[in-house]
Amino acid sequence: MTVLEDAVADLAGALQHLESKLEGRLYDLSAEGEDVDAARRQARAAHAHVADAARGLSASITELRTLLADDDANASGRAVEQPQSN
Repeated sequence: MTVLEDAVADLAGALQHLESKLEGRLYDLSAEGEDVDAARRQARAAHAHVADAARGLSASITELRTLLADDDANASGRAVEQPQSN
C-alpha cells in the first residue's frame, strides 16, 4: 500500500472506532431523546462527509498514479530515442 492508501485506511479505521464509541455513548444517553436524535443526525452527516472525502482522496490517488505512470512512460520513451546524426 502507498502512504496515501495507508492514510485512507487509518482514517477509515479511526472513523469506525469513533462511530462505535459514539453509538455506545448515544445508547447511554437514549433517555434524552431529541439530543440523541440530533447527535445521530450529526454523526450521519459527518460519516457522509468523511466518505465523500475518502472517495475524493481515492480518486486523487488514482489520478496521481496515472500521471506518474504517464511520466515514467514518457521518460522511458525519451531515454530510448537517440538523436539522429547528420
